[in-house]
Amino acid sequence: MSKILLVGNDFRLLTTRAAVLSQTKASVAFCNALEARQILQGESLDIVVLCHSLTELQAAEIIEITRQRSPAAKTLMIVSDPSQDCSPNGVSFDAMISSDPDGLVRRTSELLQQSSQPV
Repeated sequence: MSKILLVGNDFRLLTTRAAVLSQTKASVAFCNALEARQILQGESLDIVVLCHSLTELQAAEIIEITRQRSPAAKTLMIVSDPSQDCSPNGVSFDAMISSDPDGLVRRTSELLQQSSQPV
């Protein structure tokens, strides 16, 4: 089963987004930025979804750890402003999406398909 880690600083928002992401049929876990560092050290993940509630520094650190520990994992950044089309501070993600639930499920499903295809 595919594994998704959702990371953010707003617990209520994370629980809602985790419920939305469960529509992908993947295993979904969520945590704050500090807990993410621990989880990323021991888990192999397919996608790391970063909530806009993270600071730019937290997002950058999580991306760096993800690339070190799970290089095949895809990264998806949820932005609060749909007109935002560039990564903050040059941090690169595999995809960015607005907080629209349908779009989040669709884009996450696409990334899951990409991660399961042989390279």
